[in-house]
Amino acid sequence: MRNNLNLGLIIGFMALAGCQSTSTDNEFVCSTQTDWHQLGLTTAQKGKSVRAFDNYKAQCGDALPQNAQDLYLDGFTIGIKEYCTYENGFELAQKDIENPNVCPFEIRAEFDKGYKIGYLDRREKKENADYAERELERRALQNRNGQSSTGQ
Repeated sequence: MRNNLNLGLIIGFMALAGCQSTSTDNEFVCSTQTDWHQLGLTTAQKGKSVRAFDNYKAQCGDALPQNAQDLYLDGFTIGIKEYCTYENGFELAQKDIENPNVCPFEIRAEFDKGYKIGYLDRREKKENADYAERELERRALQNRNGQSSTGQ
């Protein structure tokens, strides 16, 4: 009987631990501790769309604070200005990360310019590396063919 009780307690604690380890964004976002300004800032800095707020709004429902959208947009505006730079566009293209197309029209030009130049630079480097590899293979093949013809 005592073993069954212990087993029941262990299973109960495991179930509770399982619930905690599978927390969702909903629990975090809709928390009374949510810093909506910071959430908007980090969303933009990660290159995500401003429309991410729509998901938070749907998740929170009536629990959404009245000023959440304003705070979120204030943070997002700062973050998207930091994200949509020439340097960041160049870096994303160098890392072969797809252009997320989240930059507003007013500040998109520099980001897109950096992305295009970064893409062209990465492509040129890849072509040069591919050429160098082919040359090494060609020389190795020539050396083998030359050695086998002189060795006979």
